[in-house]
Amino acid sequence: MLTSARRGDAALITDVRSSWAATWIMSVARAGVMEPFSNHAFQPRTVIRRTDLAQAVAGLLARMAAQNPARARAWENARLKFSDLSPSHVAYPAVSIAVASGVLKTVGENAFQPSKPVTGVEAIEAIARIQALAGSR
Repeated sequence: MLTSARRGDAALITDVRSSWAATWIMSVARAGVMEPFSNHAFQPRTVIRRTDLAQAVAGLLARMAAQNPARARAWENARLKFSDLSPSHVAYPAVSIAVASGVLKTVGENAFQPSKPVTGVEAIEAIARIQALAGSR
C-alpha cells in the first residue's frame, strides 16, 4: 500500500540512520503518512501518544479511501464524541476517523485518553486492524 503512494520528493530525516526502525520510518515518511518535524528530525525514541497513533492511522486510512470511498466517507463523517477530547482539539479529526474505522478503541465512558502512551500491544493491534481493512490479512 505504501510503495504505490510514494511522494515525488524524498523525505529528509536526519536522526534515524542508527534506528532499528529506519527502513519503516523512511517508508512512511516518503509515503506522506508521517512527517518529520520542521528541523528534519523524526525523533524515533520519543514516546508515542494515542493522538500520534491516531494521526498515523488517519493517514493510512486516507490512502485506503481511494479503494473504498463510501467506507471512507462514513469514517470521515462519523464526528464521534469523546469524554476527554473536544471537537476543537487539533487531533480530533484523526482520532474520530481512527475510532470510527475500528482501528483504535475508546476506554470506559467513551474516553480516548489522548496523551496516554501507546503500548506495543496497542500498536500491533492497530496494525492488524489496518491490515484487515486493507484486505492484506
